[in-house]
Amino acid sequence: MTDTVPRTGVREAVGADAGRPSIARVCNRMLGGKDNYLPDEDVVVELESSAPGQYAAAWASREFQQRALRYLADVVGVRQFLDLGAGLPVPGPRRVDTHQIVSFSRAVPDADRPTVVYVDNDPVCVAHGRALMATDERTHYLPGDLTDPNLLQDPAVSTYLDLESPIGVLLCGILHHVGDGLDPAGIVRGWADVLSPGSFLVLTHLYDPGPSDDLHRYVLSCRLRYLETLGSGWFRTRVQIAGFFEGLEMVTPGLVEPGRWWPCGPPLRSESVAERLLLAGVGRKPETTQGRKR
Repeated sequence: MTDTVPRTGVREAVGADAGRPSIARVCNRMLGGKDNYLPDEDVVVELESSAPGQYAAAWASREFQQRALRYLADVVGVRQFLDLGAGLPVPGPRRVDTHQIVSFSRAVPDADRPTVVYVDNDPVCVAHGRALMATDERTHYLPGDLTDPNLLQDPAVSTYLDLESPIGVLLCGILHHVGDGLDPAGIVRGWADVLSPGSFLVLTHLYDPGPSDDLHRYVLSCRLRYLETLGSGWFRTRVQIAGFFEGLEMVTPGLVEPGRWWPCGPPLRSESVAERLLLAGVGRKPETTQGRKR
């Protein structure tokens, strides 16, 4: 997952520096991975004290991602995926990487498994990803920066993707680490513009329900922890997050908490505070520019 330095607007990866917390390693910690260090654990502890339920929220976001991928691969028939700011793979029995989800699509034979391209600007993430996926000819982990939609035209990426066919693009858990100075809405529009019609955007983002909501006090505390420890982590309003889907057709049920996007059944427990501070959605690029929906 990509790190930022908002003081300058220049995006910088922490990389192998074990003395500084990394966005990718913090996420890895929340998902039960082992590729993290004490500074990353400390960040999770601080976030948990600010908004309880961080581990549950991380898994709710990842499970939403799994369901969205299965929908795109099994129901829609998307055969290629681009995971931006992909971060560190999570090995072990609960491994939930993009290529593993879409590879089990029931709609096609194994010979027609989808192609997955992961992108991150952190060399450590790229090295880990390549090591784990080296034997899979349909899966590729590449260095790159999600703030530049022209990356899609780079031969390093376009070699593996058919740019004339629909692509499922993932921006999960990453745009809230892109500051307003970098124009995250403009970045998403740029990606939507270069994608072929019928492509999909899958997104999760930290959510601020506003000062009138009781959850807002958790937002303020959690945001402060993010900015102090990682230098990024902005909560945005529903209107702001919906704006990322401008020009795209929202897939039902729209922009909702991750656990409410086509869950597998009724909830078995109450959602934690942290889970309620996330929104998720899937948007489709229409075939024409006419009649687009927000």
